[in-house]
Amino acid sequence: MKTIKGFILLFLMMNMVYGQNEKVEEEKIENSQDLVSRGDKFVEVTNKEFFKDFFNNTKKSLVMVGENHSSSVASQIYPQLIEYHNKENGVNTLLIEFGPAEAYFYSKYLSTGDEKHLNYTIYAGYYKDWKEAWKQIYEFNKTLEKPLEIIGFDFDRTRIFGYALFSMLNSYESKPEEIDSLLNVIKSQEFHETYTVGYPTEAGLKFVAETKEILMKNFPALERKLKPDDMKNLKNIIGNHATNFNEEREQDITDNVVNFIKSSTEQEFLMLVGRDHTYLDAIYDNKPRLASYLKKESAFETLTGLILHENSQQWGQDYSEEITLFEIKEKIPWKEHFEALDSRAINDITIVPLEGELEPLNQYVDYVIIARNMGPIQF
Repeated sequence: MKTIKGFILLFLMMNMVYGQNEKVEEEKIENSQDLVSRGDKFVEVTNKEFFKDFFNNTKKSLVMVGENHSSSVASQIYPQLIEYHNKENGVNTLLIEFGPAEAYFYSKYLSTGDEKHLNYTIYAGYYKDWKEAWKQIYEFNKTLEKPLEIIGFDFDRTRIFGYALFSMLNSYESKPEEIDSLLNVIKSQEFHETYTVGYPTEAGLKFVAETKEILMKNFPALERKLKPDDMKNLKNIIGNHATNFNEEREQDITDNVVNFIKSSTEQEFLMLVGRDHTYLDAIYDNKPRLASYLKKESAFETLTGLILHENSQQWGQDYSEEITLFEIKEKIPWKEHFEALDSRAINDITIVPLEGELEPLNQYVDYVIIARNMGPIQF
């Protein structure tokens, strides 16, 4: 993902939210007929059955779904894919492109239904479409004997990192003195004013590193006190390899994903991630992506795909204007196979395997999801 130039300065309790955006060929809106956001109507995902054969293997299996953060499409399809894959393929574990601290708050919401926990997340805490999507996921989760597991594999935003630790540890009595002092720092107004939910600053990186040292020093005492779920979340936060949006990030998030899947007792996994990470062969540069790293792993199989937008909108620079995309018609390499892709996109949201005459596109991803007539994300 390429970063957009600004952060949106309106993030509920946290004052700021980030936006990221893959490099796209943009076109000003000329035809906005029948474009819908998630809240306008329900749009069924067509051809979900495509995934069935992939999960019928003896190895652990990971499906990657690459999304565009400023489009409403992912918030439409994510609850549907979760429910389908859980019922049909046994998927119980969701990997998200946020840090373990943010995953903690999604998990708290799913276990309690208390929407205050969503206020500490970037997606559901700011975007209306994503809040509605997580409400739908919550309702489905309530029907399950075995609840969904949320795993964050990216770097943590410093303020969310701190607030997750406070939420996790504050209720325990007789904590080590260093932990009490740490929580007093986190609950202060100075902490809120110093650290943001944007990319970590030098001060933020230092705070996270020093906090992890304190947690490790007091780990034996915490291990004796914490409930199993809290202990598991704490270990994920401490063990997070990713630190920031930097040159090492792709390898760091790869290490997080590989380590988690290898150590997990689960067999099936679903990942939602920015689509720039899903390319096996990147279009705009020669840098290896998450998907290309994961494909090399022998311990599990990876199926990677991304959403393409046709007469669908996203937000442009700084979220100040709406832009209509015609990606299969106008964007390389998809436009070279426009007729074949277009003929297979039989509904507004269609999963298209890259098989037969579309097989040359397999050098980039294994499948695409073509989204028509969808609007930008709503906030």
